[in-house]
Amino acid sequence: MSTEFGPYVQMRKLAQQMAIQYQKDTNLALGPLLAHFMDEVEVNVASDRYDHSGFMERIREPLNLDAEMTLDQRRKEFLHAVADALQDRIRRELDTPTLLA
Repeated sequence: MSTEFGPYVQMRKLAQQMAIQYQKDTNLALGPLLAHFMDEVEVNVASDRYDHSGFMERIREPLNLDAEMTLDQRRKEFLHAVADALQDRIRRELDTPTLLA
């Protein structure tokens, strides 16, 4: 699969859409929205054997850049929270020993 059309592209789009909703609706709480996004990441990670850390990094890096470029604080907060959660998940992935089949 090419880098322009990998599953992480859809996940970045989902994060952006969720950030817009979080920005617009001040009644949305960050925690549950972030948990929902990370549940979607886990579904993708569990669905196949491939470079999971690379998948998450390809989501995290552009979202960090987007967070720095946005002026809206709530949107920035959500995007940074997603990037931080992905970084934590990447660390867990790297710390978990893999079993050879």
